[in-house]
Amino acid sequence: MNFTRISKLSDLVTNDLKRKPTIIIDPAHSGYFRISGIANDINVSIDKDGWVIPDKLESFITELSHSDYSIEERILKVYQKICEEYTYDDNVLSYIKKLDDDTFFLPDFYGRDTNSEWKEKRNLHNRRNCFEISRILAKSICEIFNQANCSTNYDVCILWDEAVTHYLVGLACNNYYISLDLDDFTQIKDLTRLKTGLTAEGIKVLEDPSKKFGKVLAEFNKGKSKIAKDHIEETERVKKGSKAVEKSDVLSESYDVVSEDIRFLQYAIEVLKEEYNLDSAGMFEYLKEIIDTKIGAKSRQKVWKEIENNPGVGTRYTRCLLITMDNASYIIDVTKDNPSEIFRLFNPDEMERQDSKIKSFKTLARDWEEDPYDGR
Repeated sequence: MNFTRISKLSDLVTNDLKRKPTIIIDPAHSGYFRISGIANDINVSIDKDGWVIPDKLESFITELSHSDYSIEERILKVYQKICEEYTYDDNVLSYIKKLDDDTFFLPDFYGRDTNSEWKEKRNLHNRRNCFEISRILAKSICEIFNQANCSTNYDVCILWDEAVTHYLVGLACNNYYISLDLDDFTQIKDLTRLKTGLTAEGIKVLEDPSKKFGKVLAEFNKGKSKIAKDHIEETERVKKGSKAVEKSDVLSESYDVVSEDIRFLQYAIEVLKEEYNLDSAGMFEYLKEIIDTKIGAKSRQKVWKEIENNPGVGTRYTRCLLITMDNASYIIDVTKDNPSEIFRLFNPDEMERQDSKIKSFKTLARDWEEDPYDGR
């Protein structure tokens, strides 16, 4: 590993985040390091869990190695493949505790410090948090370089932004420096974006004088919408312009439409479920952005919904949205499969019932010892 490159990557990421990250190294490479801590003015640590590529993904990377794609194109192909295969496990957010104004903490048992039992249970579904998904991406990129016989030209690490308890991937080489964040929590995550035809926004080109990576990324994003609302509006225009599609097929007449904003939300839900079969966490992120950009953030609030789980399995939660529009309250219940059931009128008093599955976002507090989650 080239510490000069890694040190520069650390500096570039520090300037971007306004915080110095900890460089996390694959335990398989721990022999390169005699100490864990400060080295060459960078924070370095060995990961608590191994980096492993799922068999299906490894086969995909091998197929790419026999193609004419450039290294940069292969990285983006694998990045997209991971986004298509996995979803964000937003249950992790119900465990995060705020320590002060800008520092958060998450127990290590939730994905950072794992064991064989946790891994077996995670294999039963495709929900992953930032610790897990970053390891998969980092190891996959390493494998791309190994199969191209150019691993000494690149350095791959995980970047740990400890203040907000977040993992992402860093890549350094002589030509460019980039960070790759599959689940950037400041926006719709690329785990969702790339499933629905939006641009990849989790990849930051930190330095690229020759635009070697930047040009490939620009081509990857070409013709795609950056804003969720714009993408749905374009989908609507395309369908309305098709002679084979009647207006009633575009906007279901079965709804009791109160306003054009509600009408648009209903249509967006139909598209996300029927065309993309989007997962619950993705539905929440996508619809939250649409509400914020089309109607306004003041019109909505986040709530938790308890998910039905098997007996003996730790409680799992996902995020839903309450909206106030036209002097009425609605809920977007992303746990439902039928689009007509996702968006409905809602009485906020329902949350006060003892048996309610809807919980206030601010008041839900999970005890890590009394209310653990086993990974299923």
